[in-house]
Amino acid sequence: MVNKGLRRQGILTSYLVGAPVGLLTIFIVSALPGALTGEGLATIAMFGVYGKAILGLIVSFIIALGIAGHYAEVGLENGKHLLKVSFIYSLTVNLIIWSVFMILTVIQNYEEERLGLYFILPVLCFLFCNVITPFTLGLFICYLIKQKVNK
Repeated sequence: MVNKGLRRQGILTSYLVGAPVGLLTIFIVSALPGALTGEGLATIAMFGVYGKAILGLIVSFIIALGIAGHYAEVGLENGKHLLKVSFIYSLTVNLIIWSVFMILTVIQNYEEERLGLYFILPVLCFLFCNVITPFTLGLFICYLIKQKVNK
């Protein structure tokens, strides 16, 4: 059995690597419409539709990193394969953040008749993130956690 300090190191690794990259990505993607068009109207429109959902995404992202970091630590400690742990880590984070995002999108826009259209972007982002992150950032974070487990 591994002591709690090591599990905290797994969570800490998840926060130290995942939080800066993830929060920077959220900021860049949020500012992207304005950067592409050269006007702020597109960004304002996006925040009008997804404003509360983006804030919920940021808060849930921080929470999800801790949860996923803990489970990655446990999985690696139990001898699971690094890539499998990376998939579980990425799926945990993405499932939490995009579920919160979609729930808050419904709460903010429930009276809109085009509510179904507002789900296209989050579903595409969820799929994209689940294809990319297990092989990139999720794998890197799990690798760092594994290095701490093997010490």
